[in-house]
Amino acid sequence: MADAKPIIGFLNPQPYMQDAITDMRSRLDVRILSPETWDEGEIKSLADQCTSEGVQAVAGFAQKDAFHHILINERLGNPTISRRAFLYCMNKYLMRTLETDPFWFAPIDPLAESDDEIIAKIAEWPFMLKNTSLSLGRGIFKIKTPDDLRAVLADYRADTDLQDLISFQNEHFSEGIPVNQMPEVVPPFLAEHLVDMNTAIEYCYEGYITAEGEVVHYALTEEVYFANHQALGYLTPPLSLSSEQTAEIEAWVNDYMGKMSDLGYRNQFFNLEFWIMPDGTIALTEINPRAAHSYHYNYLYSFGSSLFEDNLTLVADGGKLPDTPWRKWRDGEDFKYTLIVLITATQTGPVEDILDYDYVAHLEQNEGILIRHTRQRDDILTEGDMTAAGVMLQQLWVSGDTAQELIAKEREIRAKIYRQPQDGCEYPDYWTE
Repeated sequence: MADAKPIIGFLNPQPYMQDAITDMRSRLDVRILSPETWDEGEIKSLADQCTSEGVQAVAGFAQKDAFHHILINERLGNPTISRRAFLYCMNKYLMRTLETDPFWFAPIDPLAESDDEIIAKIAEWPFMLKNTSLSLGRGIFKIKTPDDLRAVLADYRADTDLQDLISFQNEHFSEGIPVNQMPEVVPPFLAEHLVDMNTAIEYCYEGYITAEGEVVHYALTEEVYFANHQALGYLTPPLSLSSEQTAEIEAWVNDYMGKMSDLGYRNQFFNLEFWIMPDGTIALTEINPRAAHSYHYNYLYSFGSSLFEDNLTLVADGGKLPDTPWRKWRDGEDFKYTLIVLITATQTGPVEDILDYDYVAHLEQNEGILIRHTRQRDDILTEGDMTAAGVMLQQLWVSGDTAQELIAKEREIRAKIYRQPQDGCEYPDYWTE
């Protein structure tokens, strides 16, 4: 039938996405797929299921879904990210080699290099040491002295489980890449310049590359931090950047993602995180080979755009989408400010002893605020759960016609949701009502 809905596969949706999926089903026939492994038998079974049900293409939005996105779409005959481009996206060292003018960085391999050989590479102290494969803030260290470095290297050399995980990932991500196209170095660690977060502002950029290799700009979000560098939230559109400054960002993205396109990045969204330094230069933080699912409601509330639906439409059609939040923002159309309020904890113990769940219920039931529960009230946090940024407990989406209205709501929520005041949450100067 001419008016039949396109049949699209949605990989591993999370509970907070349900309202968006319900809305999309008025225009798309959305099928839920739940791959668990990269096993060839499971991927073949899912692809066969898609073929028998008429599923045209699939898309995933979390980091764990990114490789499934490639494996299933390959079998369905859809243009997708090449294994080579994906490997570059999944390794923090390789992704940085594509920058035209990067700050200082160096590959680190504790199993192939001695402490002294690694120390001799370090051009700047202090510096950041990052595991190149881990995500969600794990394996990131601020190294001040050679002794700090030796301790981290010793921990890695003793952690055979982590070594096996990295080897397992790299082996799978590298399958199908011709030997002459493999990068010379795929290191487990990256040493790089330490960015002063008191002076630089971090942004999350969303874009996509069509099946023909064209880079398209989609949206931009600002990361807001407390004075102690703990994340406060993600703001769309940016407050510290005017739409008139987008030309330089476009040029930088076109340069960087043009190189990724040359490596075979096709028919998929991407999420870039970058700093804008005090002198205005742009420096890569990292790239994720997927759309960042958390920002769907930012774009929906602020601009009326559906990130999920646009991503599903792209993988099915391969061409340029008709409109984007980026275009609306650049052209000065009306918008709302939307903030993902990040609720984190740095103390151990039951989550229900940290957050006031009567107030959480009020926000959800009486105010209609969407909350993504990344931890449940009966979870018990341990020291092993802690990252440099603490533990994410919830994400809340709030929106306002003005920045001042939005800021006032964020401060109200943060003042009421914790049972005890949180240490170190000093607001930046511009975050005033």
